[in-house]
Amino acid sequence: MQTGSSYRAVAASLSFRILRILLLSVLGTAAILGGRYGYELRMERLEADYGGGGQRAFSRPGRNAPYIQSVDAVVAKMIQIGTIKPDDVVYDLGCGDGRLVIAAAVKYGCRGIGFDIEESRVAEARENVTRAGVEHLVEIRQQDIFTVDLKDADVVLMYLLPWMNRKLIPQFEAMQPGSRIVSHDFGLGDIVDLPSDKTEQVVVEEDDSIHLIHMWKTPLKIR
Repeated sequence: MQTGSSYRAVAASLSFRILRILLLSVLGTAAILGGRYGYELRMERLEADYGGGGQRAFSRPGRNAPYIQSVDAVVAKMIQIGTIKPDDVVYDLGCGDGRLVIAAAVKYGCRGIGFDIEESRVAEARENVTRAGVEHLVEIRQQDIFTVDLKDADVVLMYLLPWMNRKLIPQFEAMQPGSRIVSHDFGLGDIVDLPSDKTEQVVVEEDDSIHLIHMWKTPLKIR
């Protein structure tokens, strides 16, 4: 009887260990997917939902793109890679709550203009400008980004969809030589045909998500 109990105890212990190993294996695979492949999966989902001019937006019917907030680590990298100077004018296309252009003004003392087509986002961004105390530096305009004249912009910041970036290329070509274009995740047109001058990776610790920040200098090297 004692021997049988011992065998059962050993078997239970082995079963527990096997289950633990299997669980750790599953969790490890999930971590790899979230890190190494998470970027590709996230891009595929966005492209499938909104690529090609699709307008299936999150609570934004009729809008060009979903409203997705950029986390602090991404914001910091975007304004850093843009080599922003105090005398620069920064444009934020599809500014949402204004966090990019506000962060640039707070850190570098530059002037900036944020553009968004949605009235509620514009109102929120203006409130955030006031809250940050940069009303003398930052203006928020309700305007379709495809109508914005970019010739006075030294730096353009954006988190838009691929088809939107492609559509903006003629506007980018109006920018002065040496101006910088910074995009979160997506390239301009096809990244192979229009490679960035610099691309850096940001890993967000909270969810191990990977984000790419691209920067181009004008004039664009269109092949």
